[in-house]
Amino acid sequence: MGAKSRRKGAGAEREFAAVLFDWLGVRLTRNLAQSRAGGHDLVVDDEGPAAEALGRFAIEVKRHARVTHANLKDWWRQAGEQARRCGKVPALAYRADRQPWQVLIPLAEIHSHLPAGDSLDYCAVLSVEGFAAVIREIHIN
Repeated sequence: MGAKSRRKGAGAEREFAAVLFDWLGVRLTRNLAQSRAGGHDLVVDDEGPAAEALGRFAIEVKRHARVTHANLKDWWRQAGEQARRCGKVPALAYRADRQPWQVLIPLAEIHSHLPAGDSLDYCAVLSVEGFAAVIREIHIN
């Protein structure tokens, strides 16, 4: 990965962390060990119920000019692998140029009676506000 690509990725991670902070008030920081260990992009750097709930997720961040179904499949596979390695639930935050951030999470995180699976067919695409609501309303209560 080149320096320009790393800078773009780091910028995207900081951007998403700032947007999520606006909704949840939880600080996320870049996982600086991610390139060495192949881990997820953001880690919780805060305490409290929302931070604890958010800490269950291994957050992978992607920023791309255009987002295709093929991109999402590849990114979701990567997010799932990284989450399994650390025993967390995958969450994929992504944004295409001139589009808002979206967050992909397993359906079962919204309601335990919904089907679980590793493919995109068993995921929900949420706005950042929707993801924050899942954290606040489902995982804290």
